[in-house]
Amino acid sequence: RLIGGVIDSLADPIVGHFSDRSRSPLGRRRLFLIIGIVPMVVIPSLLFFPPGEPGSFSIFLFLTIMLSLYYVFFTIYVSPYMALIPEIATTESDRVELSRLRSMIGGPIMMSYGILWLAGVDLFKDLGMDATTAVQTVVVISCVFCFFCCICPILAVDESKLSSVPSSLKMSEALGTTLRNRPFLIYLFAQTIFVLGITMTGPAIPYFARVILGRDEGFAALLSLVMLPGIIIGFTFIHLVVERIGTKNTLVVTVLTFGVAMLPYGLLTPSSPGEPGDQLNLIVMVGLTALKGFAIAGVMILPTVLLGQLIDLDQAKTGANRAAMYYGVQGLLTKWVYAASAAIMSFLLSAYGRSAEEPMGVILIGPISGSLCLVGAFFYSLYPERVVREEAVRRQPICADSGGAHSTG
Repeated sequence: RLIGGVIDSLADPIVGHFSDRSRSPLGRRRLFLIIGIVPMVVIPSLLFFPPGEPGSFSIFLFLTIMLSLYYVFFTIYVSPYMALIPEIATTESDRVELSRLRSMIGGPIMMSYGILWLAGVDLFKDLGMDATTAVQTVVVISCVFCFFCCICPILAVDESKLSSVPSSLKMSEALGTTLRNRPFLIYLFAQTIFVLGITMTGPAIPYFARVILGRDEGFAALLSLVMLPGIIIGFTFIHLVVERIGTKNTLVVTVLTFGVAMLPYGLLTPSSPGEPGDQLNLIVMVGLTALKGFAIAGVMILPTVLLGQLIDLDQAKTGANRAAMYYGVQGLLTKWVYAASAAIMSFLLSAYGRSAEEPMGVILIGPISGSLCLVGAFFYSLYPERVVREEAVRRQPICADSGGAHSTG
C-alpha cells in the first residue's frame, strides 16, 4: 500500500496538469473520467482474487502492482472530476449548494454501505457460500454499483457548455505558478494541519468504545450514528450560515467546533458498564460525538468553496482555468498527510497503550487531534478571503478585454 500511495500522490499534479492543458473534443475533464472509470472500478474486485499461495511473493507482487494501478486510475478519474465543480458552479452560492448536494447524497450512501457490506456478507453465507466467496461476491456487486454511480458525471456533463480556457503552461511553470500563490499556500497549510487532526478521529472511535467505555466494537457503530442529527441539521442550514457570516468564517467556526469537541477526551477515565464513572463517560462521549455532527457539513463542503475562490483568482491572473492543478497539488500533500496521521496514531497506541489497563495512547488521540484542528482553524482565519475575491473581480475584466477567455469543449 505504501508503494501505491507514493505513486498515487505523485500522479495528482501530473494528471491535473494534463487535464488543464487538454483540448479534447470529448471535454478536457470527461476524457480523463472516461479513461479512469473502468480500471478504477475493476481493479478493486481483482484484489480479492489474488493468484498464488497466501503469504507468497507472487501475491505481494500482484497486490503491489494492482494497488499502484488502482491509485493511479483513481487519481485520473477523481482529480478532473473535482476540477469540474468550480467550472459547473461559477458563483460561490452555487458551489456551496453543489457541494452540499454532493455530500447529502454521498454521505448517506457511504454510511449505509458500512452496514450493508456486513449484511451482504451474512446473506451470502446464509445462502451457502463460504466466507471468502461471500466477501468476493459483495465486492463484485459493490464495484458494479460504483461503476453506475461514476458513469453519471460522464453522461450528464456537457463541457462544451462550460466557459473554460485550457492552460498553455508547461509542467514546471504550472507547478511554480501554483506554489507562488500566497493565499493558496495559507489555505493549503491550514487544510494540511486540519486534515492531519481530523483523520485520526474516525479510526479512533472503536478504541474509544472499547477502551474508555468498555464496550465492544459494535457499539462504535451506534456511537457514530449519534452524529446523524447534527449532520442533518448542518447540511440543512449550512448555506444560510455562509450567507450570513461568509465562507471562511463558517469554516473556522466548524473546525473550531470539531477541535473543541475532541479536547475533553483527554480527561476521561476508562470504565466498564455499571462501574462508577461509566454513566458520566457515556454522557460525555455521546454529547461530544453529537457536537461533532454539527461540524461535519462545514468541513466537508467549505474547503472546496475556498479552493474555488483561489481557482477564480488564478484564472483572472492567467486567463486559463487550472482547477485540476490546484486539486492535484492539494491531493499530493493530503495523501502524505493521511499517511502521517496514521503513523502518529499508530505510534500513540503502540508507545502509550491501547487497553483499559494501559489507556494513555487512546486518551491522547482526542487532545492531539483536537489541538491540530484548533491550529488549523487559526491558519484558516489568516486566509485573505476578501482580498482574493476582490482581486479576482478586479482582474477579470482585464482578462476578458484582452481576449483571454472563451468557451471550449
